[in-house]
Amino acid sequence: MWPLYMALITIGMGQTVVFAVLPMLGRELGLDRIVLQLPFSAGEWRPKELAITSLSALTALTYFFISPVWGRLSDKVGRKPIILIGLVGYGLGTLAFNGIAWVGLGGMLSGALLFGALLITRIFHASLMSATQPAASAYIVDVTTVSNRTRGIGRLAASNQLGSMIGPVLAWFAFISFLAPLYLQAVLCMFTALLVWIYLPALPPAPRPANSRKLRFFDPRFRLFLFVGLSLFLLMGMVQQTLGFYFQDVLQLTGARSAQLFSVAMVVSSMAMLAAQFGVVQRFSGHSVVLLFYGLPFCLAGYGTLAVAGTLPLLITGMALFGFGMGLAGPGYNAAATLVVEPHEQGALAGLMGAAASMGFVVGPLLGGYLYQFDPTQPYRVAAIGLAALLLVIAGLHKRLLSPGTGT
Repeated sequence: MWPLYMALITIGMGQTVVFAVLPMLGRELGLDRIVLQLPFSAGEWRPKELAITSLSALTALTYFFISPVWGRLSDKVGRKPIILIGLVGYGLGTLAFNGIAWVGLGGMLSGALLFGALLITRIFHASLMSATQPAASAYIVDVTTVSNRTRGIGRLAASNQLGSMIGPVLAWFAFISFLAPLYLQAVLCMFTALLVWIYLPALPPAPRPANSRKLRFFDPRFRLFLFVGLSLFLLMGMVQQTLGFYFQDVLQLTGARSAQLFSVAMVVSSMAMLAAQFGVVQRFSGHSVVLLFYGLPFCLAGYGTLAVAGTLPLLITGMALFGFGMGLAGPGYNAAATLVVEPHEQGALAGLMGAAASMGFVVGPLLGGYLYQFDPTQPYRVAAIGLAALLLVIAGLHKRLLSPGTGT
């Protein structure tokens, strides 16, 4: 299984490298100073930081539409080919994005044209990289039993978080160039794809009944889980995509220095997440929804701490609390819905769950960027309120699933 874990480590590294570098890179490219002419009027719009966070939002929107397609395809052709497509696509997409950003840093392209070109490369990147996650999640389900599935998914999540912890280390190469960490990530993706191609065992697709149907978002078996995932990752996206700005503005630092300190805080958050996954999840044998229920209060405490943070220690503490909470809640969410569908539906379900999470990262960064314009603390205050409301929903789900007579 180690090649699969390597794939998720690499994907996790890529996610956090982008989080650590993109806010400062966007400002260096002048995206926060873009002025857009409104159609059919003489008015203009200055999106400011929203222009930068929209790059991540568009990536997530593309993931929302494409991830279910890759998941269903992995049910038909097998998991390994789809995992490979995602890894190679990640590398190629990153190189394409870097090429456009390099042109922008050189002053050869700017303004709305630069912004549009970056959007196109992000769509290309997301269309291919979205293949790895649903196929890898379904692979884990294929090789685990119901009794140890939560631990198996926990190991996969831990691999992703180990990558998330290592990834910000690459951000230290921002002193060379804001693009240097992204170039390193592209090379790692290609190398990991080679390891997966050589060493990961290929599994035959699960037999499909003749009357099998396409899974839908509103399937009563798992629609509540999808709603929870959408809400949870919307709040998470709202926070994560503004933290780079928040570090720079609260600590009053240069872009390169704030990227370095932000990367340190992300490492601490990932370490807390790993502590939850290895220290708790791997020892846990109950229903996966319990992990979700007990993880969210830690996330809530993290959001509240970030909202009042004015120093680096408080910022790091808030991210550590959030990381520990997601270390519990993430595997709980990902494992719960897999228990209600058939083996030949696992890839499609993984795609839908990934799509729900990605839609959260569509709305979250846009909402966070919008709120940030008025008050830098607003995204974290709103996230705390929203998570408190979601916790009430999870409490009801927790009670219903664990009540006597449910068979769980």
